[in-house]
Amino acid sequence: MRLSTLIVAASLTLAAQASWFGGSNDNPEYASWNANELKAWLQVHNIPLPDRTPSKAELRTLVEDNWSTTSTWTRDQYNSAQKAFADVRDTAFDTWDESRLREFLLQQGIVAPKGPREHLVLLAQQKYRAYTNAASSFSSRASATASTAVYGDTAHQISKSASSVVGHATDAASSKFDQSKDYIYSTWSDNEMRKYLESKGVLKTGAQKKRHELLNMMHNAYGSVADPIWKVWSDSYMHNWLLSRNLIRSDYEKKRDALIKPMQQYYYSASDTVWSPWTDSQLKSWLVERGIIKSDAQVSRDKMRQMIKDNYLSAKDTFWSAWPDQKIHDWLVEHGYMRSDAQYKRDQLIELANEKWSDSKAKTAAYLTWPDARLRAYLRERGISEAALPTSRPGLLQETRVRWVQSQQRAETIFEKIKELVNSGLYKAEDVISRIMSLLKG
Repeated sequence: MRLSTLIVAASLTLAAQASWFGGSNDNPEYASWNANELKAWLQVHNIPLPDRTPSKAELRTLVEDNWSTTSTWTRDQYNSAQKAFADVRDTAFDTWDESRLREFLLQQGIVAPKGPREHLVLLAQQKYRAYTNAASSFSSRASATASTAVYGDTAHQISKSASSVVGHATDAASSKFDQSKDYIYSTWSDNEMRKYLESKGVLKTGAQKKRHELLNMMHNAYGSVADPIWKVWSDSYMHNWLLSRNLIRSDYEKKRDALIKPMQQYYYSASDTVWSPWTDSQLKSWLVERGIIKSDAQVSRDKMRQMIKDNYLSAKDTFWSAWPDQKIHDWLVEHGYMRSDAQYKRDQLIELANEKWSDSKAKTAAYLTWPDARLRAYLRERGISEAALPTSRPGLLQETRVRWVQSQQRAETIFEKIKELVNSGLYKAEDVISRIMSLLKG
């Protein structure tokens, strides 16, 4: 059980015991929305609309039916969204052109965003509203239960203090990317920006633009299309990004050349997966080797990426790639599936272990699809020094699996204790929360 689920469950139970968290669902947010806003919300959440033109009442019913399942964000969703929303505000969408709006909406999972520019702005604002609601929710829950906003489900994160957790949630919600200083081109002179924009055909020679206009044009032509995005960050922003994640020491040099290596090693975007950097040939080889397509099949890159996404976790070697041969051998022997002196090749070990393994949840754990950079960052955040980090993906997966399992067990133990506290009926809500805080602090 994920820790975020655990805490939400505890919070809901406490709420039933006393009106600790306040608020009511009698007047939901969508009650005052017009038809366009209702339709935008449904499209943002990829909820299909009727073929005919639905009435406002029908749109509201659709929103109501899907509200509870789509309006509550998980901590992972919120963490991922921070990267996309860190440098925008809801008023920014009004200044974007259609191309940038469509690109942004596609990145946010809106399938084929359609309609006039005004509708695209409304979709972007709906997505931003969902993000700010999640930020507010995590922050308020953290204040009430002292740890709802804890990242993920690890013992390390569980032990963080209430004030630290609340502070992180509110800081993340209010952070803003400052275009005047946080990009590499923020310190460029007007002439330097003008020369770059003219060379790219974005600005006509001799056109008069103010500095803030030049910065906006630089963002559209350079900042928003950089891949990875950190390549256009300023030196100080890169340093702060690494420092805030405990990936470098405060006295680490701020020169760009020195910062590039840890950025390459640890930076990942919310949508990055292990197969994101693969070439077309690598994508096809993976699919062919697992019998998903034939070797002579002609498949587009986008289609191959989607096929891998659909099949990666179900491929038998995905889960076992986190296990060295000896660990698989020992597990099979321990459970009586093979003799200790039996000699099996790796593919034979995987075949047998996959047949006997019954924990389907473990075989679909999210970390299995993470890129190496995210695995490294996960391990560093959990106390592994840079020198001790494994250098191969199997090694990173093995170390991550160990800590992932430990965190699950820790979460289950705490959940049982919380259930016992809440269901005992011996304490007032305030006392229960105090005891939960003590549990979460270890």
